[in-house]
Amino acid sequence: MTNHLCPSETSQLSRCSQVEIETQSKAISSNRQLLDVLDAFPGFVLVLNHPRQIVFANQAFLHFLGATCLTEVLGKKPGDALACEHAVHSVLGCGTTEFCSTCGAAKAVPTLPLHQPANDTAQECRIRQEGSGKSFDFQVQTAPFPGGDDSLYLFFLTDISHEKRRRALERIFFHDVANIAVGMVGMSRTLCEKELGEEKEKQFKTVLHRYAHRLADEVEAQRDLAAAENNDLHVQAKPCASLTLLDEVAAFYNNGGNGQTSRVEIADEAVATEFFTDPRLLHRILINMTKNAVEASPPEAVVRLGCEQAGNDLEFWVHNQSYMPEKVQLQMFQRSFSTKGPGRGLGTYSMKLLGERYLKGRVSFTSSPEKGTTFRFRCPCTIETVTP
Repeated sequence: MTNHLCPSETSQLSRCSQVEIETQSKAISSNRQLLDVLDAFPGFVLVLNHPRQIVFANQAFLHFLGATCLTEVLGKKPGDALACEHAVHSVLGCGTTEFCSTCGAAKAVPTLPLHQPANDTAQECRIRQEGSGKSFDFQVQTAPFPGGDDSLYLFFLTDISHEKRRRALERIFFHDVANIAVGMVGMSRTLCEKELGEEKEKQFKTVLHRYAHRLADEVEAQRDLAAAENNDLHVQAKPCASLTLLDEVAAFYNNGGNGQTSRVEIADEAVATEFFTDPRLLHRILINMTKNAVEASPPEAVVRLGCEQAGNDLEFWVHNQSYMPEKVQLQMFQRSFSTKGPGRGLGTYSMKLLGERYLKGRVSFTSSPEKGTTFRFRCPCTIETVTP
């Protein structure tokens, strides 16, 4: 990906000085009746100036941030105040990175001049916080500031994270789990109602067992994800063998019960070593990486797994031949983003959550038309057992 700035005109405007910000804030503070209404509003309300800097934030927003007073956020842009990982890593802050080009917070900025009616179409802003690793989904809308100052506008943020989580969970259980259950019902009905030869019956029982394993795996994955987001996930460090782990992941996708025609293979150069981590969580990360690669691959393609030494760490990788467009790459690891349709997107998000917050490693990827796509997890060879 190229390292360019977001093309938004408003995002590129020079920030106002702190003196100018304080002057703007004092000017609107005289309208106490309006600010009292905004403070009483249950959602998050900001008043932004032309360069998108905060000159007022209501109590709900300050409470969400853990801020004690307005001065802690004055002059910041929304993504700066929310500790968006992309804003934190940019010298120019919120709205100026390539990732911001896909963010609803930038798209919701009203057209110039600001006194013109704002675009009332709600946009979505997905933020992953630097440090905590927490992910949020916000609905964003703007409106002209009613105080008579044409250089200011209202910026409404509604936290829809729980709604998005519920939809994703419903999608998984009503789609993925239901599909597995339907397959199990069909296989068991055939076993109960038809006379099968010994060899055929053995094959059916094997596939039925695999379906049951997949069903249990889907349920366990969602349980682990919910626990991880609530900081209730237990990390149990144990000895682990790299090739054994890769063999288990490859077998999961090559057993004939997953419906794909692509093949999962382990690279010849994969390092065989023993290390100390939580094998269940690492297995979950590699399963999600492989699932993502299999679903992105054309029929009869080969997905390759491997691991290599990376200093004192091990780096596991999963490669497929497909290329992700840049717009997709910019939104990778966001909780509610998916290339597979609405309500999905938990797989790559959970890789990041489990791999970085709990296993203390680093999840990354590269993708190009020439080399395809490779997801990597750099895994420390020793972690501590953690009980919340």
